[in-house]
Amino acid sequence: MKKQNAKMIVKAMMCAWLLLCGMAVQAQVAIPGTKVQYTFPSKWKFLSSQKIDANTQQFLYYYAAKPVASKGDTTLPFLRIVVRKNYTNPIFDFVFDRYNKEPYQSLTDYTQGLGLPKQGGMGYVGAYTNLKDKKDYQFRMVYFKAQNAVVEFRLETTRATYAQMEKEFENILKSLTF
Repeated sequence: MKKQNAKMIVKAMMCAWLLLCGMAVQAQVAIPGTKVQYTFPSKWKFLSSQKIDANTQQFLYYYAAKPVASKGDTTLPFLRIVVRKNYTNPIFDFVFDRYNKEPYQSLTDYTQGLGLPKQGGMGYVGAYTNLKDKKDYQFRMVYFKAQNAVVEFRLETTRATYAQMEKEFENILKSLTF
C-alpha cells in the first residue's frame, strides 16, 4: 500500500512538473525514466501523458504560438515523446516495430548528428499520407537509447507547413542533452 501511494505521488508530481514546464517561458525538461533533457520553448504547450503499457509512456505537446496555415488549412504541429523502459533489444528492433505500426517514407536518415547522443541512434526526416484526413504529413524523428530505456522523439506537422516549422524542430533537437 505504501509503495502504491508513493508511486501515485511521484506520478502526480511528474504531471505537475510537466504542466509547469508547459507554462514556463523556457525550461530545461527531463524526459522521464532517463537523464536526457531538452529545452522546452515557450511556444509549445503540454497536452497529455498516456501510459501505453507497463513499460511505455507517451508525452504529447503542441505548438501554441500561432496557427500554422497553408492554403487555408490550419494544423497544430506536435511533439511526441515515447519512452519504453527496460528495453534490451537493439534499437533497430524498436524502430522497425514502430514503422510497422505507422509506415512512412524516409526522406533522409542518419545515425549520428542532430538529436542523437554520441553513441548514436537513428534519425529520420520522413513523410506519410493520412488516409482519414487526406493530408500529407512530414516529420523529424529520432530514436536513441538512454539508460535502460529507448526513446522516440517526434516533431510533426503537415507537409505544406513543414518548411515553416523546420527551424523550430531543429532547435528543439539541438537542445537535447544526454
